[in-house]
Amino acid sequence: MKKFINLLILFLLISPIYANGQVEQNEKPVIAVSIVPQATFVEKIAQDKVDIVTMIPKGSSPENYEPTPQQRIEFEKADIYFAIGVPSEEHSILDMVANKTKVIDLSKEVEKDYPAIMIGDSRDPHIWLSPKRVLLMVDVIERELSSLDSENSDFYKANAQSFKDELNQVITKIEDNLSTLKNRNFLVFHPAFSYFAQDFDLNMLSLEEEGKEVTPKSLVEVIDRAKSLGIKNIYYQAEIAAEQSIAYGKELGGEAILLDPLSANYIDNLEIMANTLKENM
Repeated sequence: MKKFINLLILFLLISPIYANGQVEQNEKPVIAVSIVPQATFVEKIAQDKVDIVTMIPKGSSPENYEPTPQQRIEFEKADIYFAIGVPSEEHSILDMVANKTKVIDLSKEVEKDYPAIMIGDSRDPHIWLSPKRVLLMVDVIERELSSLDSENSDFYKANAQSFKDELNQVITKIEDNLSTLKNRNFLVFHPAFSYFAQDFDLNMLSLEEEGKEVTPKSLVEVIDRAKSLGIKNIYYQAEIAAEQSIAYGKELGGEAILLDPLSANYIDNLEIMANTLKENM
């Protein structure tokens, strides 16, 4: 009887270990990203086979966002963190990375094929607005997901190819749409669209340099140059200087027009941005 009781106690002690192991085995991989468009990229490839943690939520600025305590808890669970080079990573996200988390910097991966654009003395971090660069990001994301979860590698590869097909189609569509533009110059408050401009042979002027305040002198210079190029409108994003942009639009004799560089509907948003620019340039 005593032997039976001892065996029962041993069974009860080791059962949670096996149970916990089974739970961990069945848990989905956790993938952390910095911004909403990255979450879209991962979701396109992985669909429901991973859990995604987005560190900078919609409506927040990637320039200065501080993660919440709950986000910090979720971030610690990440198997992979796909960084993208936005300022908030350096000052508030990367120092939270857990030992188990593999960090992949998509900006560095992309720069193996495409050099970064410099705005003044700073590297422009808005690489996700270049669908040509996103094609490379998709390959990197698929590679890392397949390495982490090899059982679903074929699934990830097939979805990545489908997403790349979508990207190539929208690139061609936008190129055709903008091909008849005579004035290819546009003005923005915050320089978020230089990679989009590069992809589609446009020329972006910006009131603000990356991370620097607008000075009266630089403001006058850029406004005068914009007028000389026949620019009458200014484009802005909701997270940054909306009221100032409206005032500058009036100064140009036009208006301030909203663009959304952080939309979750990535493919549709590329077309919306292209159409908005075409209609107002």
